Amino acid sequence: MAAILTGILMNKRVVSGVTESGPRKGDEWHFLSMEINDMRFGHVWSCQMRGDDPQYDQVLNGDLVGHKVKVTVAAQTAGERKLKDGRTVMQIRSQVTNLKDLGVPEDDDE
Repeated sequence: MAAILTGILMNKRVVSGVTESGPRKGDEWHFLSMEINDMRFGHVWSCQMRGDDPQYDQVLNGDLVGHKVKVTVAAQTAGERKLKDGRTVMQIRSQVTNLKDLGVPEDDDE
């Protein structure tokens, strides 16, 4: 059974690089990094959509920031991340697929 995450897409950016060692040394890679705010629990999820995902180009070129989205969490990893200020923190990264645009959320004050 897959996990489903629904929240507001806060931002997105392309991350790319080259594999430095191992059998895939020299291979280029890229993914779309997205932060999704789970409004129910107030948690921001660090999500990644692989460059070979069938929706990658559509999501990359779509104007989805600020939209409510629903994604399938395909896998998760945890590891250290070095912040710009030099601190190191643990971060959970969620690999996502099957993004559905649920539109701009309505303002609850109206």
